[in-house]
Amino acid sequence: MGMYQMVWIVFPYTVMAIVGMGLIWQLQTPNGGKTKTTTERILSGSLKWLLVLCTLTGLVVIHLYDEIAQLFLWFLSFVQLHPDMRLINDISLLSQVHIVIIFLFLLSLSFSNKIGYISKPHLYIKELLLKLNLVKRHL
Repeated sequence: MGMYQMVWIVFPYTVMAIVGMGLIWQLQTPNGGKTKTTTERILSGSLKWLLVLCTLTGLVVIHLYDEIAQLFLWFLSFVQLHPDMRLINDISLLSQVHIVIIFLFLLSLSFSNKIGYISKPHLYIKELLLKLNLVKRHL
């Protein structure tokens, strides 16, 4: 097994282990989220940029390449703890970059206070609705 294939096995499972630990510990900001430190601002900015990159590469992969079935099959084999390397080797470089960006986003997310949104996405929606209501009241 070559180094390239080892990266496609070690990196995703390491990221998922770190995300799992983040979900268990649910990292909270010590100051209640009212003021952000420089590190929190950098992490928040990187999360936003990774989400934008993930969305853009995903849209390009959907529109230019017909690899959604292969990506889904690889994801299923990944979840079953037996990743199919043939599927990764056969997809385009952009699709491989897209997968790496997804895992980098998840990795960054696990170090933020937003990790709880994975297990409880309704809290994120509730927070957005509260912000929208506050904006409407001030107009």
